[in-house]
Amino acid sequence: MTVAPNGRPYVLEPDAGTPMTWFTSKITLKASSPDLGVTEVTMSPGEEPPVHVHKNEDEWFFLVEGEMRFHVGDEVFRGTAGSFVSFPRGISHTFTIDSESARFLVMTTPGGFEKIFELAPKTSEEAARAMEAFGMTFVAPHPRDLSNRSEASSHISRV
Repeated sequence: MTVAPNGRPYVLEPDAGTPMTWFTSKITLKASSPDLGVTEVTMSPGEEPPVHVHKNEDEWFFLVEGEMRFHVGDEVFRGTAGSFVSFPRGISHTFTIDSESARFLVMTTPGGFEKIFELAPKTSEEAARAMEAFGMTFVAPHPRDLSNRSEASSHISRV
């Protein structure tokens, strides 16, 4: 159950919730209401979204396992298990997974954004359509893609 009927409380056991995906990442819907959306995400490097801006919701991350970098505006913050970060609406952001994988909670207010994972994108094009459908604007490629491009161009220029 992801929406409490008639405002009644509910409990989810570990690993319970509605399964969803993003590429090959494991997404579990924990709560969905007009006020709040909560998902548990297990993701590997390379599946992170490009730098983007939310126009409709504020987003918070709580890192349960792994190591990540959080890119918020012009700042980069390192995170380990127990780290908490805020991505306010209107500010460009993304994240980079630095460990083999990471498990984290994503909370959004208002709710609704969590339903993006029902679209289960498997390609960059599908992900871009899903993100645009949910009111996000792309700002730049993921920082990893930018560093790979500059490494490739610096290699080309040395040849």
